[in-house]
Amino acid sequence: MANEARVKDLEELKVYTLTEIEPILGVTHRTLLTYIKDGRLRGVKIGGKWKVSGENLRKFINGEG
Repeated sequence: MANEARVKDLEELKVYTLTEIEPILGVTHRTLLTYIKDGRLRGVKIGGKWKVSGENLRKFINGEG
């Protein structure tokens, strides 16, 4: 059980690009940008590219805002 918790923690620390998230959510790049702009999906711009943490992606998927 402890190992499962560690794996989950590591997954939440992973950072995803919008290109990686598109097939997960089945939406376009433009839609993801809209979600970020509207505050529905939390992301940060790093080196000119948007990134989303695993934790924020999980919260979005689970409707935890």
